[in-house]
Amino acid sequence: MRPGARRVGAVSALTVGIMTALTSGMASSTAVAAPSHSVTEVKGVHALSRQAGVDLAVTKDGPASATEGDVVTYTITVTNNSASPSSGYTVTDYLPTGIRGVVAPPGCAIPAPGRLVCTHGALAGHASATITVTGTAGQDFTNLQNIVTVEGVEPDTDYTNNAAAVRTAVARRQADLSLTKSGPSTAPANSQVTYTLTVRNNGPHASTGWTVSDQLPATLHGPYTTSPGCSVSVSNLLTCTGGPLAVGATATVTVTGTAGPGFNGVRNTAVVRGLDFDPSLGNNTASNRVTQAGLRITKTAEAPHTIHPGDTVRYTVRVRNTGDTDYVGAAQAHFTDDLTDLLDDARYNDDADATRGVVGYAEPRLTWTGDLRRGETVTIRYSITVDSQDFGNLRLQNGIVSDNLGSNCPTANASRDCWTLGTVQVQDKAVHPTRR
Repeated sequence: MRPGARRVGAVSALTVGIMTALTSGMASSTAVAAPSHSVTEVKGVHALSRQAGVDLAVTKDGPASATEGDVVTYTITVTNNSASPSSGYTVTDYLPTGIRGVVAPPGCAIPAPGRLVCTHGALAGHASATITVTGTAGQDFTNLQNIVTVEGVEPDTDYTNNAAAVRTAVARRQADLSLTKSGPSTAPANSQVTYTLTVRNNGPHASTGWTVSDQLPATLHGPYTTSPGCSVSVSNLLTCTGGPLAVGATATVTVTGTAGPGFNGVRNTAVVRGLDFDPSLGNNTASNRVTQAGLRITKTAEAPHTIHPGDTVRYTVRVRNTGDTDYVGAAQAHFTDDLTDLLDDARYNDDADATRGVVGYAEPRLTWTGDLRRGETVTIRYSITVDSQDFGNLRLQNGIVSDNLGSNCPTANASRDCWTLGTVQVQDKAVHPTRR
């Protein structure tokens, strides 16, 4: 039998061993055993190979687990277990589909996708050589199974150690990106307007990258940005591309323009999208808040259908915050109720109270002041008693005024809700001269 016949049989056996590893899923750094040789080989060329060959072995080490987007590094080690030197060898690394961006190390090439081939020279007896392969774990792969083989120039005396496999479990990368946006919704014409957008990574993994888009209002003239990775198109579309973002880290984008006519009340929405799986999309959009103050005041009177001298009239004032801002601190809600047109026909009973805040009275004005947050309501009540004599104009009319932003009672007669009117009936007005 010619010496070449032994090598053909050995290579075929090695091929079978590789396929066995690919289908069975070897654990990390597991050698792949080739099938036993035939009886003829053992009695013939196999004995010759043991005398003239070299025993090359290969192992491969890599991480047991990784997350999508992680850099994954494998170390291939070729060892000459023989005392005799090897004149050369070839390593073939069958790269898994899920490995991205592999660059061939020195002495290696990638002749076809998924196959790294390294050709090296002499390896002394009992010496070792290493090859380092680095790539990135791709998306949508649950594991990376990597097979490597070695074949020497000389016949190999033991093909059971000429292949090895590594399996790396891949976890899905999750990065919860959130976006906030601040900026005015109103501004005078020709004034400068700046929006600030903040991208935050809430985890649980680092983000490998993100993009932000914001269709700016047409009434924002000449918008521009100096933020890295950002640009504004002629159609006022702001786009940004950002790189890796660690858990808890933020990235800030600013864009500036000039308010044009009709800018007031403009609201626009920005969106962030990550390169990784985002487990919470509810916080991926943000708008510049259009805040509207609203203070709804209503005043009602409880009195007999016909008001006579000596009757008591009870007033109820309700103040509700209907806007989306809070009336607190220096901007507390307040109103003034001028009783002048009541006191010419009646007397104030000094009985005002409120469910919150502070009521004050300095004749002829009753006042109320207090914090009023969004959605809250306060009720103020007081009463008057109609005089039995010495009447004025016999009209019980008065109104509430509040200069709070968003108030429906900027003047006493701004709304029917802001004032009340009643008429006092007397038997003989001539008997009861008026003060005026």
